[in-house]
Amino acid sequence: MTDEDDDDSVISRVYRKAEATPVVTAPILADMGEAALSLLARDGAETDGAWRLQTETPEGVRFDISLTGPDLPNHIPDQSIHPTLIPAERPWVGDYRLIVKAPLIVYDIYWKPDAPLRIMTFCRGDWELELTALAK
Repeated sequence: MTDEDDDDSVISRVYRKAEATPVVTAPILADMGEAALSLLARDGAETDGAWRLQTETPEGVRFDISLTGPDLPNHIPDQSIHPTLIPAERPWVGDYRLIVKAPLIVYDIYWKPDAPLRIMTFCRGDWELELTALAK
């Protein structure tokens, strides 16, 4: 057995262990979710069972934010499911779905009050700073 083989087995053991437990929601995901929810609460409108907001920054970055769910929460869950478990649980539908388009979908999450967050899409980019600035 080589040192390289040792490294691979340690990595796979750690990875398998992570699949069984939720993880703390990454701070950037929490920050973006909180900013989007804050904007919906401040400027959004409820139509057809969903909260929606179309807005634009002074620099011209357009955002379409939507949330479906029974109400407008003020935060997202503190825990996220391990990404490898999401495909195994299809079709899984959460009570809440938060989507941010800038103009493509850059942030899409699902959650239930009694279950960890499911991250469907998260694309890093300048939109993060723009969204945070709008929420202030």
